[in-house]
Amino acid sequence: MDKTKQVWYLYANHKKLLQSECVSIVSQAYMELGQKPAPETIALMGTLLADDLAHNYGRMELDEVRFAISKGIRNGDEGTSCFVNVRTWNVWLKDYKKSAQLKRQQGLLTDYQAHTENVKKIGSTIQKAKQLKNGREKN
Repeated sequence: MDKTKQVWYLYANHKKLLQSECVSIVSQAYMELGQKPAPETIALMGTLLADDLAHNYGRMELDEVRFAISKGIRNGDEGTSCFVNVRTWNVWLKDYKKSAQLKRQQGLLTDYQAHTENVKKIGSTIQKAKQLKNGREKN
């Protein structure tokens, strides 16, 4: 695991980058929910997320945080509304963190690790298809 991608490292060394990334994560969450709040709201929520991450989820990577929040949006309680707020993202992050710790203890891949492996495999397949297509076009 690359420690330079972890929240605590970004908070200590690149706080502005962390806050900017958190604004992006919050903005993506609102988009996934089909909501469009005011830019000031997104900026404030991004600042709150950065603070929560730094104090409670420092060992997570930002891409892992993005994955956990997106997963929380998709896998929330059925039949209930979903909102982007401090309590909700803390529930999603805590649930993800608990699940990831259990999987690590069992020697299994976390959901995020499985996701990144799938993305790599898909990318490899696409590259092979492009190479095959380019080879056919040259002949």
